[in-house]
Amino acid sequence: MIPERELKAMLYLLDDTDEQVVNTVAGRLLSEGTGIVPLLEQYWVSNHDPLRAGRIENIIRTIQSQSLSAEFQQWLKSDQKDLLQACILVSKIHYPGLDESVIHNFIEKLRLDAWMALYNAPHPQDKINILNHLLFDRYGFKGNSENYHNPDNSLINRVIESRSGNPISLCNLYTILAQRLGIPVFGVNLPQHFVLAYCDDKVEHKVVPFQPPAQMNRDDFGSIIFYINPFSKGQIFLKKNIRDFLDVIKVEPRASFFDACNNLEVMQRMLRNLHYSYEKAGENDRKEMVNTYMKMMGMLDNSEE
Repeated sequence: MIPERELKAMLYLLDDTDEQVVNTVAGRLLSEGTGIVPLLEQYWVSNHDPLRAGRIENIIRTIQSQSLSAEFQQWLKSDQKDLLQACILVSKIHYPGLDESVIHNFIEKLRLDAWMALYNAPHPQDKINILNHLLFDRYGFKGNSENYHNPDNSLINRVIESRSGNPISLCNLYTILAQRLGIPVFGVNLPQHFVLAYCDDKVEHKVVPFQPPAQMNRDDFGSIIFYINPFSKGQIFLKKNIRDFLDVIKVEPRASFFDACNNLEVMQRMLRNLHYSYEKAGENDRKEMVNTYMKMMGMLDNSEE
């Protein structure tokens, strides 16, 4: 880390008339990575020189963008492709300084609140009724149908704060909680909607309260018992209802519409929704940022830019 006295001297050089000097200073600051961002933010807030403040802001944004791109790449290369981390990464597009611990702590609080109630709930529908009561009655989560395309509906930190979201963000929260409680729930990537599937459990999963399990693998479980719609407060429904829905929206049924999708597909769906929300809101800079990550996830090629 650059000593504070040296950092202050370097920042004063950001308004130098020599572009090479400015670029050298910027390059040195960029090489420090995210660890220097809190100090830069302090100087940015207190700086009264518009030129210098603007250049500090650009350096902060570049550091955060480079760091987030590296995190997306790391997630993409990982074997597990953790669902909660996917949600956090998407939120960081809008909130690059996001405190991840707040989200992890909230999920853990939900898990511990549900664990005792689930202890004597042997049947799948009983377990879902308990989760529904916790999320939708006690904590007040709901689908945001009034402001459906608000970008905040796609961002897990804002969903937790506002207690409202779109279908996929509510499904993701539900899935993360359920799987940490040993309940085999997985996302189903329907056209124009996103729901969950409860799969037959081949073995009994005993969950220790202070040792949450890793996320579950669809291949470890049997056929789907029923479906769940968190956007409608956890309504339970059957395969026939998916067929009826596809008839209404005039889409030919596919096998993938009736089974669980993987976390890469969930990530792609989240990015697509956020891209559309930014487009609707006229936030073109952020829409272009999402484009970058969509390409990284194999969703766009150069012809679609």
